[in-house]
Amino acid sequence: MEEWDEVEVPKNVKDIFIEMKNTAELMVDLAYSAVLFKEKEMAEEVLELEEYLDILNYNLAVRAVLAARNMKEAERITSILQMARSIDDISDAAGDLAKMVLEEKLHPLITEVILESEETIGKIVVSPESVLVGKTLEELDLATNTGVRIIAIRRGKRWIFDPDEDTKIFPNDILIGRGTRTALDYLKEIARGNIKVMPNE
Repeated sequence: MEEWDEVEVPKNVKDIFIEMKNTAELMVDLAYSAVLFKEKEMAEEVLELEEYLDILNYNLAVRAVLAARNMKEAERITSILQMARSIDDISDAAGDLAKMVLEEKLHPLITEVILESEETIGKIVVSPESVLVGKTLEELDLATNTGVRIIAIRRGKRWIFDPDEDTKIFPNDILIGRGTRTALDYLKEIARGNIKVMPNE
């Protein structure tokens, strides 16, 4: 992975704020996944993202201060900085979960609580016979058609975190998805090849 100081940070406060929110959401999903499946590589990715979010937070603060030209604007920016601090707190909590995975200090109750949530994390193995094979995430639109959002893909020994819409599904891919148990079970049936047609076809 690139060093974070070589990554281009968005130029304005709004775009940095959006990037912080999206990064924190991904961190939480990956942290839960790392806990459920005891995946240390996924936990390490969470800690990498935590460093990136710290850089975003710093840049947000600098640009916000520079943007304040009077007292009224300064008051508005204060609320943005408070929200950014809350997002940073969320990322710190995800980082703590990741550290527990790496240090193997997880109590079984933590896994039970995650599994009892209305939305949970699931692992889906793609059979060579599945209609998913050879299609991109954009073509499949799994979030709309199955209610499952794919947050990571394991391909052999390689992980693809936060896959984009152009990512293509291959045989034997392992998808990590977030959704209700019903939605995850439905996608598992599609992935096994038991359902031959996608809902949008």
